[in-house]
Amino acid sequence: MSCHRSFASLLRPVAVAAIVSLLAGACGSSTVSPSVAAPSGSASVPSASAAAGRPPACAPDASTSPAEPAAWWGDRTFYEVFVRSFADSDGDGIGDLRGLIQKLDYLNDGNPATTTDLGVTALWLMPVAESPSYHGYDVTDYKAIEKDYGTADDFRALMAAAHARGINVIVDLVLNHTSIDHPWFRDAQTPGSTHDDWYVWSTGAKPPFAGPGGNPVWHKSGNRWYYGYFWEGMPDLNLRNPDVTAALDDVARFWLDDLGVDGFRLDAARHLIEDGKTLANTPETFAWLAAFRQGVHADEPDALVLGEDWDPTVISSRYVREGSLDMDFEFDFAGAIAGSIRSHDAGSYRAAEAEIQAGYPPGGFATFLSNHDQNRILTQLGGDVPAAKLAATTLLTSPGVPFIYYGEEIGMTGAKPDERIRTPMRWDSAQPNAGFSMTTPWEALSDDPAATSVAAESADANSLLATYRSLIQLRAAHPALSRGNSTPVDTSSRAVNAYLRQADGETILVMANLGTEPVVSPALTLDAGPLCGTPATEALLGANAVRPPSITSTGGFEAYVPVDRLGPRETLAIRLTP
Repeated sequence: MSCHRSFASLLRPVAVAAIVSLLAGACGSSTVSPSVAAPSGSASVPSASAAAGRPPACAPDASTSPAEPAAWWGDRTFYEVFVRSFADSDGDGIGDLRGLIQKLDYLNDGNPATTTDLGVTALWLMPVAESPSYHGYDVTDYKAIEKDYGTADDFRALMAAAHARGINVIVDLVLNHTSIDHPWFRDAQTPGSTHDDWYVWSTGAKPPFAGPGGNPVWHKSGNRWYYGYFWEGMPDLNLRNPDVTAALDDVARFWLDDLGVDGFRLDAARHLIEDGKTLANTPETFAWLAAFRQGVHADEPDALVLGEDWDPTVISSRYVREGSLDMDFEFDFAGAIAGSIRSHDAGSYRAAEAEIQAGYPPGGFATFLSNHDQNRILTQLGGDVPAAKLAATTLLTSPGVPFIYYGEEIGMTGAKPDERIRTPMRWDSAQPNAGFSMTTPWEALSDDPAATSVAAESADANSLLATYRSLIQLRAAHPALSRGNSTPVDTSSRAVNAYLRQADGETILVMANLGTEPVVSPALTLDAGPLCGTPATEALLGANAVRPPSITSTGGFEAYVPVDRLGPRETLAIRLTP
């Protein structure tokens, strides 16, 4: 068999139209000795008797027991969209809502039988409210759609079209601050005005403290100073004022009831209320968010309240554990995925996963590789496409609710400043401006080759886009991957990462070679686990055939060698069936 066979050609059905075999490795992938290989045309090998004590007997309903009911977002794959950079429908060089509607079929065409769409099932839109800045994080009118993007009717049309395809939509909601040009702040600059106490002011001398790195947080206005954590153009709202809270609660109801969104991503959630020189994660911030979340759920019980809390897991998990948020982004885990791949060492991934397991309640964390505030993942990985495929595989087989940053799936690169990590989407290099717009875009395209485009990669079954499409389909087809719990598995090599996923009676073992050299006879050990009986194995990802494990009396396995050789950057996903 040619070592250049395509990624997509390895997909084959299991059960009811489920996606199975997937090869993420390159030439020289995993092998199994002929004496234990599956018969020709089969990916399954019946297990031998347990060698390390009698395995636990399987309960009669072990293969059908349902998982606990989960919120709608629990098994979704999200896609982060910067509307300004996604698709321009009217030829002004700026992406807009109608352009996004035109591209929805690329994201999900609503037909589960097709495999040419990306397959994402939820969108996160960066700010779409009226703002003077290109990024939208300084709002001037919370209840108006940014004119560059369209109208409220355009937004309602987007919601209808997305929902018709089974796509939920959440939007960025900026609660911490407004634009300096917001009518509230313009009025607040007059002492004693209606909105004076809607912002944070200090009279007299400038308060003697700054933000991280000495960044100024107090800014002069007349003979007073106003607090703006991020910069002078974004004055912080005074969330201790109940009138401000009431106004923001009303904003949330508007987006939920009038525009029909499915939830919010709360920008800068950790910074809402300061306490002297403590500028983040104060008790009042936790309490305010808990009350806001309660209000959102009172209006729409199924709405998602997701936070951006750029903190270590031990802090970010508290927001979910203590009821301030439904879900929080896991920044440590994102760094651990990239770090483990760069170092060829699973240590940082395993440490991050252990912190997550200890900190979050089930379904409480969102995972990602990069976002609009970070260098793009392929740039972080030095342009190494096999490493990017491995990162995608890790993201989409790991626990958590995954988020994909637009363009990540085709390998767009970009490094700060921010505009260069938010460049226009590359649709078709044969078209002007890569198909983004018929006129000069608001920002120049990324510095990528012509082959980095949806059109080119759709025609290449071994492309990064093909990898993402197949992985998203695989995750959606298997509850163990989309919402299962995760148990770490010990390995004989630090370059091999392994974990066991389980939900609804389905068990999948994932093992990945993070290195650039093959690993011979990779051995796996699980001291105690949920396994039972004498399972058969089925390769869902990677090898055509794998050895079955011998289950120990404690429901695990010892020195289990599924394959003789695990190829560079290769991942196996093995379903274990009692």
